[in-house]
Amino acid sequence: MAKVNFDGLCEPKNPGGIATYAYVIKIDNQVLQGYGLAEKPWSKDSTNNVAEYMGAYCAIRKLIQLGITKAIFYGDSQLVIRQLSGEYRIKSPRLKRIYDKIQESLKNFEHIEFKWIPREENTEADRLTRIAYKLALENKLKEIGCRL
Repeated sequence: MAKVNFDGLCEPKNPGGIATYAYVIKIDNQVLQGYGLAEKPWSKDSTNNVAEYMGAYCAIRKLIQLGITKAIFYGDSQLVIRQLSGEYRIKSPRLKRIYDKIQESLKNFEHIEFKWIPREENTEADRLTRIAYKLALENKLKEIGCRL
């Protein structure tokens, strides 16, 4: 069973800043990491929630590429975890687009869970979002990863 931590940020302002995502996948003794831009910088769609969703979505796509069908996802956004778990409805059209893609992708899994964790337990994914943010500020990260 894969264990996945994901995170997102949007700085220096939310919404409308630079939104980046990251994920850390642990499978047995192997660790895979990914990060990138979640949305076009400085756009109205560049938000923290979009970044969180893109972290989960990109990790799901990576697991599908690897043929992994069982996973537990850990995130520190209660909103995103509760929406992905079906506890909360999604009102934002931008989030709904990503949510629908995630739901479509979940057909590839035998078992998947989404669990909330405190921010202090999500430090590695958080660190990677900050690396992506720094690279974006330096214009070294320009392509939006994991396009829908």
